[in-house]
Amino acid sequence: MSEEVKDITVIGAGPSGLFTAFQAGMHEASARIIESMSEPGGQLTALYPEKYIFDAPGFSKVTARDFADNLFEQANQFTPELRFNETVRGVEEVPTGSGEGLFEVITGTGRYLSKTVIVAAGLGAFQPRTLPIPEMAKFEGNGVHYIVREKGVFKGKDVVIAGGGDSALDWVMNLLDTARDITLVHRRDAFRAHPNTIQQVSAKAAEGRIRVFTSCEVKGISGNGKLEKVAIVDAAGKEIVLRADALLLMLGFTSDLGPIEKWGLDIEDSRIKVNMGMETSRKGVFAIGDIANYPGKLKLILTGFSEGALAVRSAVPYIRPGDKFKHAYSTSLKIFSKIK
Repeated sequence: MSEEVKDITVIGAGPSGLFTAFQAGMHEASARIIESMSEPGGQLTALYPEKYIFDAPGFSKVTARDFADNLFEQANQFTPELRFNETVRGVEEVPTGSGEGLFEVITGTGRYLSKTVIVAAGLGAFQPRTLPIPEMAKFEGNGVHYIVREKGVFKGKDVVIAGGGDSALDWVMNLLDTARDITLVHRRDAFRAHPNTIQQVSAKAAEGRIRVFTSCEVKGISGNGKLEKVAIVDAAGKEIVLRADALLLMLGFTSDLGPIEKWGLDIEDSRIKVNMGMETSRKGVFAIGDIANYPGKLKLILTGFSEGALAVRSAVPYIRPGDKFKHAYSTSLKIFSKIK
């Protein structure tokens, strides 16, 4: 067990968790970040590191990886303790002689003491949806992809993208300057993406830059050691064989809260219920970001930032009992006085 007691332990190093660690530093609270992945960024770096984000405050557009890097640099100004490649298994209360309890945060490799806990675990553990095609596993890594980590992987290739949501259509547009040929396949006749993106894809299809097949499904893939062909079937049962070096499946993800469901929290629809101070049904335990739920919740990155600030504010009475809360402004903090 680590005997060092932190004021706040943040579970998750996604955008909300990183900004929460920064907010902890703003309020002179020591912080620890525990993340199951090997790097910070959460879904930003795990699912779409090269995809542009257009609704991040202060950026007209920024890649998900660059945005995550900026958030990590911001949080790291206060040197939080970083624990990567550790998955939290449980959060247990530890009584102390002073009457003020602590939390023991238990991972697969360590135990950590903390005065408060802020859960910023995003959607929990997530897995990409695939297709019930026997050959799919054979070609994973040899032509079949679920995420785009580097656009260069698709340079000069014939790419088939399956899906009809924002991710599918966004990657149609983002790969136009990289892939040799792009084909979009969707099993319905209408898309579920942003209207502006749908209009852009339709315009490129009219120009002959891309091919679009709606009311069609991917039914088979083949190749000699690596992907070479993708077979699709339309609503009438007609088969069309597409030449393909890469099949990008943008079919969404399934999420699982995993051990979080056993932490004694009030959970509804796979999300943790919180009050307006972001506190859960367990005193001293807070939840923010995609995993937190309350009436009127707006699932945006900027909402997670606000929730992180609220959670830190709500945690202060547990960290320094009796102290009057004083809001901290970055313009008046000494740590930032040397930054020009």
